Amino acid sequence: MIEMDVILASESAFPRSLAIILLLGVGCQWLAGRLRIPGVLLLLTAGVLVGPVFDLIHPEEEFGDVLFPAVSLAVGLLLFEGGLGLKLDRLTAGRSVILRLVTIGTLVTWLIGWLASWLLFDISSQNAALLGAILVVSGPTVVIPLLHLARPREPGGSILRWEGIVIDPVGATLAIVVLDTLISGSGGRDAVLQIAITLGAGAVAGAIVAVAAIAALSAHLIPDHLRNPAMLAAAIVAFAAANEIAPEAGLMATTTLGLILANQHVVPNQELTAFSEDVGYVILGTLFIVLGAMVDLDALVDVLPRALVLIGVLVLIARPIAVWLSTIGSGLPRNDRTFIAWMAPRGIVAASVATVFSQTLIDEGAEPFPELVPIVFATVIVTVAVYGLTAIPVARRTRVAKTEPNGIALVSNHRFIVELADVLAAAEVPVLVVSTSTGVQRDAFSRGLLAYDRAIDSHDLDLTLDGVGIRTAVLITDDENFASHAAHHLSEHLGRANLFQVQPDEDDDDFEMRGRGAFGDLTFRHLAETARSGGFGVLAGDALAGGDKALFRLDGDHQVSLVSGRPTDAESYVVALTHRSPT
Repeated sequence: MIEMDVILASESAFPRSLAIILLLGVGCQWLAGRLRIPGVLLLLTAGVLVGPVFDLIHPEEEFGDVLFPAVSLAVGLLLFEGGLGLKLDRLTAGRSVILRLVTIGTLVTWLIGWLASWLLFDISSQNAALLGAILVVSGPTVVIPLLHLARPREPGGSILRWEGIVIDPVGATLAIVVLDTLISGSGGRDAVLQIAITLGAGAVAGAIVAVAAIAALSAHLIPDHLRNPAMLAAAIVAFAAANEIAPEAGLMATTTLGLILANQHVVPNQELTAFSEDVGYVILGTLFIVLGAMVDLDALVDVLPRALVLIGVLVLIARPIAVWLSTIGSGLPRNDRTFIAWMAPRGIVAASVATVFSQTLIDEGAEPFPELVPIVFATVIVTVAVYGLTAIPVARRTRVAKTEPNGIALVSNHRFIVELADVLAAAEVPVLVVSTSTGVQRDAFSRGLLAYDRAIDSHDLDLTLDGVGIRTAVLITDDENFASHAAHHLSEHLGRANLFQVQPDEDDDDFEMRGRGAFGDLTFRHLAETARSGGFGVLAGDALAGGDKALFRLDGDHQVSLVSGRPTDAESYVVALTHRSPT
């Protein structure tokens, strides 16, 4: 009876706990974006607060036996999403560096972490080896947000992105082999064989599922509305199949699946990479809140002083040595090597693997390692904080940071847009004309303007936007199909918040807006007619006549922003649509 009461109480608490986890998981990531700080910091803090501090959720009780398998599967899905972003054609340099970082670099980091752990903590050499193995992993969930903040130039950014994704299954495999060796007492030859089996099983399972998915899509067996669910199902099948062959091989399987789907040329990539980032954000938030809620605060405080020393060794000794050995003879500039050496945060894979393995040691009757989880969590929290707070200044100090984008992309197939682009360019605003009209492209080139003349759904558009330094795009068109096509690809790169569109005409009720309203109540027809009869010009804010319409505000240091109302600042200048013929 008592056991049944516990089960019923746990079931009744589950919906409340799930609501708290999802609310905090999404809310912390939103707040982190507003504050421009790593979301992991807020997520882990929130998890600790609702778990051990305020005792609001108890994941181990409320999720029961499915908790640890669900955590492992969720990590696999995050690696699948990360693999979908690994395109070989975007990595023009640094491939050998990536290979060495996930092999030589992993080995160096493990050995140094192993030795430091054994010297710092009162643990056996075997447990120190396990801790060192877990701490080699980094992960896209922490690396990619930091890269978005620091904006390093290529190939450094791509090298770190690839390393962060590929090293997770490699590090997890190393950790599971060390764990198995610790439990069973198998020798070195068996350990090497198990590494090969685990990585091989994962790669084969991922490749087989990828081939099946590509064949189904190319034969049009999967309808459009089922592509996302089908890709999600494919990732889960690959993960489960690989784990049936070898423990933790599922992480390699999902990474391989994503990598193959992203780089094949049988079906259009956009049909395969539609695995929603929204799902990834939900998984990431849920995992960190759940794992944070399972932290033992007393144990964390006990290990913190020695953990800080271990973190110092990993950050200041292990990482620089690993990067130095991995970049010898690579031709990578010294500044890029320095920045890469200062970027190795630990993330969700380290936290989840430590949590699962700690329980495995208990279940298998091996030597307990109660310090494992608090040490790893301290490493995750501190490294994310250190790298998160220093990524931007270090990128600037090493001169690898790209300048903050401030340019405007004018998206239109109407020739009057070239005149507007010319006025913006004369005001020293980075401007790019995006058009599928050869006439518009030709007019732009004849005036010395930058114009994009390739397919809008090509990766070349992303490279061009980055190269010009575009932050905002404005759709100026009455062609709904063109607007929809351009908006889809521009929003993926710039974000929906930075995509604007001129209002449709009053009588065009069927026209669907693809971006935020631009230029207040100005309609496309009014803009086009006035542009042809008058034109565009730079005017003082208080010099606008009754029929003039301010479009962009020009501030100091060539900063530009859209104008939604009528400016009244006499000291500001605007790019305006005017009935007069500007000189």
